Amino acid sequence: MIRVLHIVSSVNKDSGVMNFIMNYYKNLDKKKIQFDFLFWEEDYKKTFANEIIDFGGTLYKISKPKISRNSFQILNDNIVKFAETGRIIHLHELYLNSIVKKILNKQEVSLISHAHTTKYSDKLVSSLRNRILCFNINKNSDYYFACSLDAGDFYFSKNFNVNSKKSNIISNAIDLDLYKNNNELREKKRNEMQIVDKTVFGHIGRFNHQKNHKLLIDIFYEIQKKIENAVLVLVGDGPLKKNIEEKVEKLGISKKVLFMGTRNDVNEIIQSIDVFLLPSHYEGLGIVLIEAQASGVPCVASDVIPKEVTISENIYFEKINSKNSTRNWSEKAIYLTKKSSNRKKNIAKSHNYNIKKEVKKLEDIYLEIYKHTRR
Repeated sequence: MIRVLHIVSSVNKDSGVMNFIMNYYKNLDKKKIQFDFLFWEEDYKKTFANEIIDFGGTLYKISKPKISRNSFQILNDNIVKFAETGRIIHLHELYLNSIVKKILNKQEVSLISHAHTTKYSDKLVSSLRNRILCFNINKNSDYYFACSLDAGDFYFSKNFNVNSKKSNIISNAIDLDLYKNNNELREKKRNEMQIVDKTVFGHIGRFNHQKNHKLLIDIFYEIQKKIENAVLVLVGDGPLKKNIEEKVEKLGISKKVLFMGTRNDVNEIIQSIDVFLLPSHYEGLGIVLIEAQASGVPCVASDVIPKEVTISENIYFEKINSKNSTRNWSEKAIYLTKKSSNRKKNIAKSHNYNIKKEVKKLEDIYLEIYKHTRR
């Protein structure tokens, strides 16, 4: 069995990276490959920890890495412990690449660096720090993974060559069976959420700068002026949630905005939505757009999102920084409520987002890396 250590900031269910990893973990052949996790943040009410343990994975919980001898020693000790049985480290927190590589110089372990975004950080200081810490990422990494060409080019530049065995696009694949259009489930969910007779606009994502909830609320504010029964469903939690709740209250639309928190039934909630909105400042890809399209839900997305996310004719891209952005987004969203679309058409099977197929590809890549790891 090959053990792979994923280094992530958290194992929480509201983490896009963790949902990506778990989609693969749930479907891979665990007799061949097993995942372990090194992390430092955890919300015990919203964690994948129990599932990981049930699957046979090991959890390495540490304090958040800092520039100190003690912090380095803790990271070193845990990685060395993993290296007793493991041969591959899959790094998702790329600013740690130089530190991890230094530790691995004495270990028979290969390092994969995986780019999930097209930005170093939302915060200026963190962005500058991460850019400096990623300066030698090409030299420090044995293999380069990315969720899209844009993300790969951003972090690895010329080293990211999809024709090379060292570079791979790993699709943000999903279980298509969970996202098949289901009218019975749609009606059941709308009943449960008490939105049966509503025109439902939806968004799924953490409340942080990246997801641009401020613009999202401005867009919905314009929409609800023209569609009397409009509601906005917001799934997720995060540091800016309170700010957005206050903005909604100030605009007087609290009764029309549903804050759902972190959920385990995202695939069902998507079924209840009429139009999905994602005005992000940046995305490595935007897996939630794959999920929405697979469910047959029309989408309006930020024009900065990689176009590889397009798996249907039901997605439209709009600018987020023009003076007419709010108006253009609201008009497009309203238009889509009137445009007939075939929600039953299973549009994702012809693309590289079927987890049943993509998990085999990832297994083969891990096996190939394992064969070439020095022992």
